[in-house]
Amino acid sequence: MTMPTITTVVASAGAGKTTRIVGTIATEVASRDPETIVATTFTVKAADELIERSRAKLFELGMPDKAARLLGARFGTVNAICGQIVSENAIALGRSPRAEVIPESSVPRIFAIAADTAIERHAPALNELAEIMGFFEPKRATDAGRSDWRTTVRRLIELARANGIPSSELAISAGRSVETFLELLPPASTRSSDEFDANLLAAVRSAVTAVPAEFSATAKTHVALLRQIDAEIRRGGRISWPNWARLSKVSCAKKDGQAFIDALDAVAQAAGRHPEHPRLREDCSRFIRSVFACAGEALAAFQAYKAERGLLDFTDQEALALQVLRDPAMSASLGERIGRLFVDEFQDSSPLQVAIFTAMSELVDTSTWVGDPKQAIYGFRNADSALTQAAFAGVAASSSEPQDVLATSYRSREGIINLVNAAFPPALGAMGLKAEEHAFTGTGRSEDGFTQAPLAVWWLEGKLELQYAALAAQIRDLVKSDAPWEVAAKPTGVRALRAGDIAILCRSKADIAKVSAALSQQGIKAAVEREGLAQTSHVQLVMAAFRWVADPTDRLALAELARFFADDPGSESWLEALGAENSSEAMLAAVPIYSDLSAIREHILSLTPADLVDAIILLPELNRRVESWGDVAARVDDLEALRGFARSYEESCASEGSPATPSGLALALAAENPARPRSLQDDAVKVMTYHGAKGLEWPVVILTGLGKEPEPRLFEPTAEADGEIDWQNPLTGRWIRFWPWPYASQKKDVYLDASAPNSTLGQKAAIRTRDEEARLLYVGMTRARDHLVFAPPAKGTLHWLKVLAGDGLEHFTLPPATGDGIRAGTETFPARIATLVSNEGVDAQPPVVSFGRIARPTTQRAPLYRRPSEASSDATFIIIEKAIIGPRLPFAGTPDMTLLGEAVHAIIAADQSDAPLDRRLAQAQAILDRWGVHQVAAQDVLGANERLLSEISRRWPNATVRHETPIAARIGDQVVTGRIDLLVEHEDGFAIIDHKSFPGSPDSWDARATAHAPQIQLYADALDKARPGAKCELFIHMPIVGGFLRVAHETPPP
Repeated sequence: MTMPTITTVVASAGAGKTTRIVGTIATEVASRDPETIVATTFTVKAADELIERSRAKLFELGMPDKAARLLGARFGTVNAICGQIVSENAIALGRSPRAEVIPESSVPRIFAIAADTAIERHAPALNELAEIMGFFEPKRATDAGRSDWRTTVRRLIELARANGIPSSELAISAGRSVETFLELLPPASTRSSDEFDANLLAAVRSAVTAVPAEFSATAKTHVALLRQIDAEIRRGGRISWPNWARLSKVSCAKKDGQAFIDALDAVAQAAGRHPEHPRLREDCSRFIRSVFACAGEALAAFQAYKAERGLLDFTDQEALALQVLRDPAMSASLGERIGRLFVDEFQDSSPLQVAIFTAMSELVDTSTWVGDPKQAIYGFRNADSALTQAAFAGVAASSSEPQDVLATSYRSREGIINLVNAAFPPALGAMGLKAEEHAFTGTGRSEDGFTQAPLAVWWLEGKLELQYAALAAQIRDLVKSDAPWEVAAKPTGVRALRAGDIAILCRSKADIAKVSAALSQQGIKAAVEREGLAQTSHVQLVMAAFRWVADPTDRLALAELARFFADDPGSESWLEALGAENSSEAMLAAVPIYSDLSAIREHILSLTPADLVDAIILLPELNRRVESWGDVAARVDDLEALRGFARSYEESCASEGSPATPSGLALALAAENPARPRSLQDDAVKVMTYHGAKGLEWPVVILTGLGKEPEPRLFEPTAEADGEIDWQNPLTGRWIRFWPWPYASQKKDVYLDASAPNSTLGQKAAIRTRDEEARLLYVGMTRARDHLVFAPPAKGTLHWLKVLAGDGLEHFTLPPATGDGIRAGTETFPARIATLVSNEGVDAQPPVVSFGRIARPTTQRAPLYRRPSEASSDATFIIIEKAIIGPRLPFAGTPDMTLLGEAVHAIIAADQSDAPLDRRLAQAQAILDRWGVHQVAAQDVLGANERLLSEISRRWPNATVRHETPIAARIGDQVVTGRIDLLVEHEDGFAIIDHKSFPGSPDSWDARATAHAPQIQLYADALDKARPGAKCELFIHMPIVGGFLRVAHETPPP
């Protein structure tokens, strides 16, 4: 086979890549038909820019006719070009030429519908395994999401499709994943799973028994863990693998005693054998095979669903286009219509896309692939940087001409360019790139007018929130400074820095939220694309009106409307209306637009869901309400985004042949929860992720997150390739590896944390991560035009910067507060250095409100519902009477007092003193077992209850005793609800007795009893509403210590 003619252009950041492509297209058009040009990009915006600039260039060169004909060329995203190819060959492919393309935002919803049956078929088994692996445990990291096997299934499907792996072959990847995962574990033990479990169970129970009465702070969490697991075992549960790991690390202090130390050592030793446990191997193997099987069935169902309805998504377009390109007859026909191929941003291609470009290159005279291996950062979007880098190298090796490199930066100042050149050689060398071929040769920027160095280091003191607060304060001062930073002006010279010139790059969405919040506290606008359009108050208001118009019986929607239209944001008048006798009329009275909404409902049959959204948004009173909340521009942008979502929902329904309904729109909005639009205000600081900054530039760029440690994605689905990469056959030898992490938040000292990184595949993953992190840092540093600011934490290791050393020693260091410059290799670069300290908001500025109505004076209102258990009072209570009605209950060990209190309370409430003793004992023991309390005997608790009943009989003969008596009463503007532990009704009135499982000595009883007095006084107040004037005495019963105390106001209320 003849090698296709391919040239590659390595375009460094800001080096005029688009200008080069435009110039080459103009040259080609001079000698060939413009309609034969094919040019692909990765965004619609970039495609539009490319064709417009190409046409402008042709007009400039005096070729207006060819500029007009260029509109007939194939310019567009990869998906758009593939879509054209598929449409032209639809009949030959056996498909309808009128196939509808699913918008990318609608794919998750349609997938969920199509694959629901397949996923639910596997859900019971996968949920069971996920539970034992701790998938449903809350994550400890603030910005970490909870594990979800459904997300893993979707990711497996994405990777399979991007790598050309059919659903029928996913079982092969499952087998290889199981095989490679089991190699990470020690050899399987000859002991049975039951033996492992029994040994740990015995050790845990012995340790629980050995817990000292008073234990150290070191032992506290371990004791709680032991008791929790012991209780789970007694309830018939199974110890999860995260808890096996936790038990292998239990410890205590010397003062806890040698017996307890030995017991914990036995637990740790038994639990520490978990890597050898046969059931760990079984569980993980089952999970891997099940999740791949689920993915295979879900993918097949998804493809069948689309085929039945004539639907295509973007990946379908690519797969079918490749089918055309590989078919001799169809490809020959296409080859007659195209002659020149340009591929932009080649480094971000997936294996499937590389296969398309390679096959298309065989049909045209010449192909030009333009990209920058140093900016390949989209591995998480299925791009394969190793494959595209191999393609660049392979093309260069087969060409007699030197590789074309665009190495002059037209973006950044000389100091920034020089720093980048010095910082990255070791990292580039580790990637297999020659630093001298990828270095900038200079800059096209002028230094005229600049008096300040382009580099700065801002050390951020304190915890993360305080670091961002200090950063925001520094930006505020910088923008308002009498000696502002200089940035380039147009057409020449410099001007003062403005807020809109600044971009802050963050590592995660959680960091973006914190930075933007800190900026807001300083009165600085932030342009940030935020998640959660459906969670904004103004969108919720519109959707509440939408739902009520669609369904007038939707009382929740009506209640939401009443809440949003309350004059006082903290008012609960809407809740009072909901609880009113005629609640519907009361809530309607609280909604000033209800008559307008009713009028809209009369015409609802003639309105589409999007029309209904528009009609509601246009209501004047609704607009006034939204405007009164301030930040009008952002809210209007959000409402426009809602209108756009409604239209796209209707288009999606039309494309799949399903009806667009109001309920469907509401469900789609909740399920997809689209992002809020980024602020368009020029005077806002831009805050975004490093990945989101790709392709953009700003006068001032601030780099944060420099302390983040790169973590290889070992336990996420990953595409692997066997042997040497063959870029000309990019889909050959590819499979998907998935290793589950069975230990939830336990990340260290669990065997897998060491064996996985040290494995062959683990080392490959570490190299991939190191290289991608270096490329991401390159992207961040090369976004800056005039000033580049490093904003590292003042304390801790700057892990991210270590990737610049490649395989060698430390290469790049930031100067300390007293230093003089940034060191990269043997070079030092001058930088302005500052240490920023937050004063914790002392100088915080209030956010600027762009519009606001005059509000009526706010009134502080107490909550509508008042719970006695949360009651407090300014009144003083005293002990009127104190009696000891029995001995202290004996303990065997140290119980959890909360669990003990709940268990004792339940036994006293449930006990029937006239029932047979054996039945009472069995019931009490069952309650203790259910609560995991074994330190106290059932008969002792029953004895405490009998002594209480005896005391009641002595004090109030023939009284009626009521356990757990519910009570509710309106007191003032509040409703008191609760349950009285024990209500005694006697001939003179009532006695309210509240149980408190307090284990303290008698000299501390008074303080504890008076602390709880407001609670039972509130019960007495509620009781007075039912029986006005009846005498009511208040008692605290302490069953653990045998105390019985009467409490009262120091001065009885009038």
